[in-house]
Amino acid sequence: MNPIEPAPTAEEIGGDASQAFRLLARRAIDLFAVIDFPALRFRHLNDEGRALLGIGPEGNLDAINCTEFLAHDLLTSLLYDVGPAALAGRDWCGEAVLRAVGGSECAVKLYVSGLPARDDHGDQLAIAAIDTNATREARQSLMQEQMFLRALLKHVPDSIYFKDLQSRFLRVSDSQVRKKKFRNADELIGKTDFDVFAAEHAQNAFDDEQRIIRTGEPVIDKEEREVWPDGRVTWVSTSKLPLQDPKGRVIGTFGVSRDITARKVAEEKLKTTQKELLAASRLAGMAEIASGVLHNLGNALNSVGTSAAILTEQFGRSRIQNLAKAAQMLEQHSSDLAAFLTADARGRQLPAYFIQLAAALAAEREQMLGELAQLRRNVEHMSEVVAMQQNYARGSSLAEDCQAAELVEESLHISAISLSRHGITVVRDFKPVPNIHVTRHKVLQILVNLIRNAKYAMDETGRADKPMTITIAPHTDGLVRISVRDEGVGIAAENLTKIFGFGFTTRKDGHGFGLHSSANAARELGGHLAGHSEGPGQGAVFTLDLPVAGARIHATPAVA
Repeated sequence: MNPIEPAPTAEEIGGDASQAFRLLARRAIDLFAVIDFPALRFRHLNDEGRALLGIGPEGNLDAINCTEFLAHDLLTSLLYDVGPAALAGRDWCGEAVLRAVGGSECAVKLYVSGLPARDDHGDQLAIAAIDTNATREARQSLMQEQMFLRALLKHVPDSIYFKDLQSRFLRVSDSQVRKKKFRNADELIGKTDFDVFAAEHAQNAFDDEQRIIRTGEPVIDKEEREVWPDGRVTWVSTSKLPLQDPKGRVIGTFGVSRDITARKVAEEKLKTTQKELLAASRLAGMAEIASGVLHNLGNALNSVGTSAAILTEQFGRSRIQNLAKAAQMLEQHSSDLAAFLTADARGRQLPAYFIQLAAALAAEREQMLGELAQLRRNVEHMSEVVAMQQNYARGSSLAEDCQAAELVEESLHISAISLSRHGITVVRDFKPVPNIHVTRHKVLQILVNLIRNAKYAMDETGRADKPMTITIAPHTDGLVRISVRDEGVGIAAENLTKIFGFGFTTRKDGHGFGLHSSANAARELGGHLAGHSEGPGQGAVFTLDLPVAGARIHATPAVA
């Protein structure tokens, strides 16, 4: 076995070293070998070369011939052209393919230099190779990435931009160019947002970018209001990040901005529509109470009219006129009153008549007093109903501590005559509960609506008995629960999820505002309104949960 000589050092190479040795001295190669020529046996192979050719670090080079790694045309050229020329002092460089152990091929740039015989080893060749597979793949990868970037910048609808440390544009997407109304990207390069936008927005964007450069912290999904020099306003959702060089130093910023103007306009329209719907819902709730007020006023006015007619009839039939006739007879006989009362047949009847007349007039008085009392009660009831409607119309939004039972009774009082006329029997099941903290008129709106719905639901059954049960009881999580249960027509299962929807109703003359506005009012109070039914013909129960005074419960925004 021939000993393997170590590779020569840079000092041994000297200034006139061949190209292969200069590469070795710069350590800029993937393979360096010294081989006998023309035997083509390895005298030296560096570790990188072993790895490139698939020869393990323990592999015996004496047992390996270079021809195993050379293609036929390269072998022929090396033996008859390149080798002799290199030994004659003419170094060779060219593209070649080496075959590694296992058959895989590696494209290389090959450098061959001659080492004329200096001892009994004979002539040798120094061979250096640079793996061009990695270089070519890196170049192809770079070209592919550039292609992807160009395609992205050309076609993406979002605005993409790269800026330097002074926030000047370095590169931009085509959509950025179009949005800013430039003819091409070159016109935008080197400019800043101050050349494009109104000063306020440009300053805000500049401050964000300088903060990113100082801190390295990105801005993600920030909604920005863009004001253009011509007064136009657009909106974007923008993300900006630090632009770093290969050493991690911040050299600028880059970002992506997505136009959300259409979404913001739609959101504003939605907000306006929601406000209008909420106003309509509140008016609908007011209409519910107003309708109840008108029903009760109408019923009370009917009672007033009836009482007035009875009083008129009683006055017309009153026997007080006969008292005037008797008084006239006494006046006619004032000069002989004693003789008239004792001797005259008519006079003798007057004492008994006066006794009967007094009893009759006393009975008339009692009847009239009863009717007058009923008349007064009806008038007072109308005044109370009108006062309650006026309180609701003022619509104070201030929350106050209230008794749940008091609010239930007030809502029942508003509906009392209507419930009586429809034959509704109210069953009260009031448990002791703490005060609730609510806006009074909103609770009245909800309860009046629930009571009216229960009344209509039982009217549609045609049954004679119509019990409506109102329950007040403590509930979990700092809430008081008010339940209104009816024995009405019930609710189909498929409608339970729709009953609180805007405009949904199952009544022919319904408008679908009542439950929707009531549910929104309950949310605004920090409570909740729910409905349940076992199905058609099984009645229904609606539960209103309201916050206890002092409980930390937050209102939920109303929904359209």
